[in-house]
Amino acid sequence: MRGWALASLALMALCGPPACRARGPAAALTTSPAADLPDPMPRPDGFRRGASLGLFVSDPEPAVQQRIYSMLLDEMAATGVTDVELVVRYGQQTVDSPGLARRAGLTPDDALLATVIGAARARGMRVFLLPIVHVEERAMGVWRGTLAPPDLERWWADYRAFVLHYARLAEASGAVGMFSVGSELLSLEGEVPRWRALIADVRAVYHGQLTYSANWDHYAQVPFWDALDVVGLTAYHELTPIADPDEAALVAGWRSWAEALIAWADARDLRFVFTEIGYPSSAHGAARPWDHREGEHPALDLQLRCYRALYRAWHAEPRLAGLYVWNWFGFGGADDRGYTPRGKPARAVLARWFEDSRVGIGVLGEASR
Repeated sequence: MRGWALASLALMALCGPPACRARGPAAALTTSPAADLPDPMPRPDGFRRGASLGLFVSDPEPAVQQRIYSMLLDEMAATGVTDVELVVRYGQQTVDSPGLARRAGLTPDDALLATVIGAARARGMRVFLLPIVHVEERAMGVWRGTLAPPDLERWWADYRAFVLHYARLAEASGAVGMFSVGSELLSLEGEVPRWRALIADVRAVYHGQLTYSANWDHYAQVPFWDALDVVGLTAYHELTPIADPDEAALVAGWRSWAEALIAWADARDLRFVFTEIGYPSSAHGAARPWDHREGEHPALDLQLRCYRALYRAWHAEPRLAGLYVWNWFGFGGADDRGYTPRGKPARAVLARWFEDSRVGIGVLGEASR
C-alpha cells in the first residue's frame, strides 16, 4: 500500500470520511448497507473484532504521523473495533536478495510505533503486532511467499534480528497481547528447525501470545503450529470469477474453502483467527481479493456485497476466534479503489457485526494485555 502525501492528508483531515462520502456517483449506494443481515452470534470479550492499521504514512514529520494515526484509531473505535493489528515492515529489493533491513520511508521509527501502541491502548484496544517482509520489486506470482534467498544463513540471521527487534519492543511496551513470528513465507516454511529455534528465541524475550500468519492456501502445510498459541491465516481466496456477482454467488464462493478450513480445525480441535481479510473496492475484488493493484473505477457496491457475504459466511462460526480487516489505512470515501472500508458502505457491516455481537464487554481486560 502506498504512502500518503502531506497535502492529501491535510485535505482528508479537514473533510473527514462523511464529507468525502458525499462525492461522486458511488454516494448513491444503499443507505442501509447492513439491512436484512441476520443477528450475529453473541461473542465474548476474547473475540477479536479487529482491523489492521499499516504504519505506512509517508510524511516524515512525527507530529503529522501521530495526528493521522490518532484520527484513524478514533474511526476504528467508533466502528466497534476492539483489536488493532499494527503492521511494520522491513524491506528487501527482490525475492532473491541476500537479506533484509530497515528502509527509510518504509520502516516506522520505533518511537512512533510505541506512541501508536499507547494510543491504541488508551482507546481500549488490544494490540497485535505483525512484522512483514516487504519485497520492493514484485510481479504477478512473485512476492514474499516465493522468497529464494541465495544464502539462507545470512537471510535467516537478518530475519531473526528483524523479528526479535519487534518482539523486544512489544514486550517493552507492556501493551501488545499478540505477536506474529512471520507472515505468508510459504517458500521458507519447510525450514522447521529454524522456525522452532526462532519461536523459542521470541518466547525468551516476549511473553504474550504467538501466532504465524499463514497464506489462505497453505495453512494446512505449516509444520510448526504446535509451537504457537494461536492459528492465524489470511483469507484472500477467490470468491467467484463472475463479473459483478450478486450476494448469493459470493456467499456460495465461501462454501468449499470454509468447509475445508473448518474440517481441518475440527480434526485438531483448534480455533483460528483471520489475520488479514478484506476486499479492494475495485472490479476484481471478489475474483482476486489478494490483488492490491487498483482498478480503473471504484466499485464500492461490490466491496459491500463481499463484506455482506463475509458476514453471512462467518458471523456464527464458533471456530472463528476473530478477524482483522485489511486495512484501515487508506484515503477512503467514494473515489477510493483500495482496501480500506473507511468512508464506504462496507464500514456499516463491520459496525453491525462488531457492536451487535458483544456480550457484556466493558473495559478490555489486562489478561490479554
